[in-house]
Amino acid sequence: MGERIQLPLELDDFDVLSSQVIDGVLEVHVESSFPTACFHCGSVGVVGHGRCRRRIRDRSVGRPTVLVWHQRRLCCRDCGRTSRERHLALAGRRSVTERFHRQLFEEACRRPFAEVASAHGVSHYRVVEAFDTRAPGAVGPVGQPRVLALDESAFRRRLRFNTVLFDPLGRRAISVADGRDQHAAELLLFSLPSAVRAGVETVVIDCHWPFRKAVIEAIPEARVVADKFHVLRSVDRAADRVRARAGHQKNYRGRDGGTARQNNPRNDPVVYGARWAFAKRRHTLNARQAEGLGVVFSRHPKVAVAWVMKEAFAAIYEAHDRAEAARRLAVWEHNLGAAGLPELDAVWRTLQWWREPILAHFEDRQTNAFAEGVTNKVKVMKRRSYGFRNLQRYRLKVLLTCSC
Repeated sequence: MGERIQLPLELDDFDVLSSQVIDGVLEVHVESSFPTACFHCGSVGVVGHGRCRRRIRDRSVGRPTVLVWHQRRLCCRDCGRTSRERHLALAGRRSVTERFHRQLFEEACRRPFAEVASAHGVSHYRVVEAFDTRAPGAVGPVGQPRVLALDESAFRRRLRFNTVLFDPLGRRAISVADGRDQHAAELLLFSLPSAVRAGVETVVIDCHWPFRKAVIEAIPEARVVADKFHVLRSVDRAADRVRARAGHQKNYRGRDGGTARQNNPRNDPVVYGARWAFAKRRHTLNARQAEGLGVVFSRHPKVAVAWVMKEAFAAIYEAHDRAEAARRLAVWEHNLGAAGLPELDAVWRTLQWWREPILAHFEDRQTNAFAEGVTNKVKVMKRRSYGFRNLQRYRLKVLLTCSC
């Protein structure tokens, strides 16, 4: 049974003959009103040669919509050939309209392909075809970014990684390259026009040496800034290893019996219970947490030293200029020898090669926060899509989905 409804078509040169809902699908019967011409020779000397009905999927109007085009068949008096009338909105032999094809692409940029296909009642192939056709032309120009950021993203965990180039001030991803080594980073940077590279002032990276060498090779005039979060995290983790070492009870004998970590007899419960308070900054501690840390520090003075050292390193980033930051870093390095903590000594052996990028943060206070946020968005995108197998499609998906 069908239900007749009134519907504005919003397609030029078409008239609606009738519309009705049949089994939950809106069918709109239309015919063309534009002048006819021969498709082969362009002659307007054509005569009607019958009609055929062509079903074409259109964008949804509250429910799946199908256009039933009463398409005219034409016979040319000049060339003698037959053809069917054509319209740009219903291009070629495709069984969907251009606007529905564009709608599938726009939704595929934000949602998984299978989810879009299910929502519109079309095949997965139809959505992928719409995305692959329109995505290469939808990637915008690079522009003239002042700041660039490099970060890695896993295409397949433990198997393949990608390097992503970001414009953090423009809030978008610029390009993606296979691999996470120096060659991949150089491929991204050298793909930028020379005029664009000349305008780049700062490149923000985490403490990954191949990225640093690539930036020096491709944009030697740019300022390399080590990301604040990664630097602080490395020091905080080293200090936490001191706490964990102090909380390990050396006199314990026997097996654990599979107990949870907080009840594990190998661990001092007081030290283990203070792990979250130990990770917080001084100004964020409440009275109860400060009291708990005081108990731990009285039992294990080395833990107190580690906490003071990590807080002193965090205070470097509170300096108002580079000169003050350099002074605080020099004091921290001097006190490191007196602290006698091998965990902090080990992390500083790495960070000392990043002294200049760390201090460069105070010349242009840029971070990798936007890049890390996009990387997390990429992870969510992959989980919702149950992974990708086509690297080129994945690259375009990242660029279009993760550009704000």
